[in-house]
Amino acid sequence: MIKTTNSIDTIPDKDMQLLRQFARAWSLNEARPRPKKATLNHWNTLIATWIEDDSLPLFIRKGSLRRGQNYEHSTGRFLIPVDNSPAQWAFSLALLGENPTIQDIRSKLANDQIPIAMILKTEEKKFAHLKCTLTSPANLNSKGWKLGHIEGVGLSDRTPITEQPIENLKQHFVKLMSPSNMFLMPLELAGLAEIPMVVEEMRKIATLD
Repeated sequence: MIKTTNSIDTIPDKDMQLLRQFARAWSLNEARPRPKKATLNHWNTLIATWIEDDSLPLFIRKGSLRRGQNYEHSTGRFLIPVDNSPAQWAFSLALLGENPTIQDIRSKLANDQIPIAMILKTEEKKFAHLKCTLTSPANLNSKGWKLGHIEGVGLSDRTPITEQPIENLKQHFVKLMSPSNMFLMPLELAGLAEIPMVVEEMRKIATLD
């Protein structure tokens, strides 16, 4: 019978140290794609403007809800459930050095040009306000990359999103959509993007940058 334990405790310290060394080396590796500092600064300002513009919806990554559907928050702000697709879209643009304005964002939303899902299920399509799906070149997975987030994006609160504090949802949106909170890992090593010590090394280099 296998005893219940924290499985990571079974890994020898020397092996954990090797993993940390790899994470540090990858964080510093010039081959790791990342946007330029000026572009990251632009996106930080863009995202800050977006969350304060009540006429624009907030994307919420929550798999239990229909992606693309409009949910009206108690404040009147519209919330749209998504997967990681809009984050991939944002990071892809930032990698290309593209600096959209808030007017560009408003236009793209009006024309349904920001991907909100990899694929929409038939049932989701019936209710979706936005239906744009992720295609190349914004699909980083198709290029061999896994997109990770430095600060966790998950919403642990089980309260309906329409009733959660709007400030919490705004911060969730910032973490989800800000390229400054993202990094790439080779798709073959996708699982490493979820390991705390790997994420910590990415956090360190992001702070230095």
